[in-house]
Amino acid sequence: MRPRLATIIFLIFVIGASSALAGRNDASFTVTSSLDGKTVLPVRSHWIAYPQIDSSQGQVAEVDYFIDGFHAWTAHSSPWSYGDSGNWLVTTILKPGLHTFTVRAVVSPDTVAVDKFKARVVAPPKPPARLAGSWSRAGRTLFIAKTGWTIGPNQIFDARYLANGNAVLGPEIVDRPEQPPTCGANPPQSWKLVLSTRGKRMRLRTIGSDPCRARLAALNGTWTRAH
Repeated sequence: MRPRLATIIFLIFVIGASSALAGRNDASFTVTSSLDGKTVLPVRSHWIAYPQIDSSQGQVAEVDYFIDGFHAWTAHSSPWSYGDSGNWLVTTILKPGLHTFTVRAVVSPDTVAVDKFKARVVAPPKPPARLAGSWSRAGRTLFIAKTGWTIGPNQIFDARYLANGNAVLGPEIVDRPEQPPTCGANPPQSWKLVLSTRGKRMRLRTIGSDPCRARLAALNGTWTRAH
């Protein structure tokens, strides 16, 4: 009788210990983000993921970002930032209204943590009427709209307009999963905008030194209104 009782106690102990370990492992890998709890997103915000994992489970290999189910970005190293370290989630390219934002941290196909929230996106301000529309220079087209300054199909620079008529141009807006950000997480740069009397030409130049050479090469110079 005693051996049987001992066996039962031993089995109960093993089952209990296994359940406790399984519960701890399930709860030990989680992910949150810097935008959790927000119901309305500003036009510009840092979106950073914070995976929490027990060392026994391994290391995070990547963090995927989804907007309305669309795979918008993948970060491969810490800090786990949308659009690369220090970059921004710019919502001007999203339709105003409610959207679903998801962060998925991945250790392996079987070890995944997910954080999801819904937030409203506001309509971006329109650019000044004197700037809005298409401009051309050296065979290239610059389109200025509320989404930003677009050169080519997937090169959109974030833009804010100042009361003195100048503009602050930010980094390239991320709109696809593995888009290499132009100049990385470069700081916003003030640019001076000078229009001709009739508004047919626009001269762009930096105020100070722009550390982003790609942005400088793409925008610096005189543009002619296309239409």
